[in-house]
Amino acid sequence: MPDLELRHLRYLVAVGEAGSITRAAERLMITQPALSRALRALERTVGVTLLVRSHRRTELTPAGEALLAEAREIVEHARRAVERAQGARADTVTLRVSVAECDVAAVSARCRAFEEENLGVRVHMVPRDWMLPPDDLRAGESDVTFLRDCYDRRDLTADLLALNSRSVLLSTNHHLASREKLTVGDLSDEAVTHWAGMSKAQADHWAGADVDGHPWRRGPLVHTSSDVLNAVILGRAIAFAHGSTLPDALPGIRIRPVEGLSPSRLEVATSARSTNVHARRFVRYMRNRWDSKDG
Repeated sequence: MPDLELRHLRYLVAVGEAGSITRAAERLMITQPALSRALRALERTVGVTLLVRSHRRTELTPAGEALLAEAREIVEHARRAVERAQGARADTVTLRVSVAECDVAAVSARCRAFEEENLGVRVHMVPRDWMLPPDDLRAGESDVTFLRDCYDRRDLTADLLALNSRSVLLSTNHHLASREKLTVGDLSDEAVTHWAGMSKAQADHWAGADVDGHPWRRGPLVHTSSDVLNAVILGRAIAFAHGSTLPDALPGIRIRPVEGLSPSRLEVATSARSTNVHARRFVRYMRNRWDSKDG
C-alpha cells in the first residue's frame, strides 16, 4: 500500500478546486514551485499521472479525478478527527461556522489564522448551500455563518465583508463572445439559468435584473454548478458569477465583465440573540482581516 502524505492529498484537492497550480498555491499560501514538487511526489507515490499541466490551466486525468474524489473524504475525515481530539480538551472551545460552498477556500484560510491567534478556540466549518436561508444559525446549530447574496436576514446581525464584482459566462459560440466588455442592457433579452428554490429577490439578483428591474427570460432550471456550465457551453442560456469563484479559464466558455451589474455580497452573521463572546470575537476578527471591496 503506498505511503500517502495527507498534505499531498490536501494539495490535490486545492488544485482540483482552483483549476490551476498558481491559484491553488495562492489559496494554500505556499510557493508555486513547492506545490509542483509536492504534486510530482504524489504522482510518484501513486504510480500514475494525475495532472496534465498547461500554461494557464491544470486539468486532472481520469486517475486524478478518481483520487480527488477519495482525497476530499480523507482530508475531511482527518480534519474532523483532529477537531474531535482537540475538542476533548476541557479548555478548548469549538466555534461552529457554516459557510457557502463557493467561499469555503477563502474562509478556511482565515479561520486557520483566527485559531492561531486565539489559542483554545477551534473552528468547526460546515459547508452549506449558498441559496438556503440561514436557519442553522437561527436554530442554534451554528454560532456564525457566512452569507452569500442572502436576502433573508430576519433575527440576524450581519456585517458586510466584501463586494465581489460579477461577470457573465457566455458560450464561445455566442454572438457577444467576441466583445471585451458588455452592459446589462446588452444581455437583457438573454435566457438566464435559474436555480431551483430561489426566492424572487435571489432570482432577480442572479439574473442581473435587481438594479433596473428589467424583465428577464428564465433559462434551464439548474441544481448544481455543473448544470450551469453545461447550459452555457451548449448555448442554452447565460449565467452570472462572482470573480472569486471563477478559474482562469473554462473550456467552451467566455468570461466577460458587465457594466451595471450589481456585485455579489459576502457577509458574516450571528443570531441577534447570541451572547457567545467567542462568536463576537470571530466576527470582529473577520471584519478587520477582510477587505470590504474587490482588490
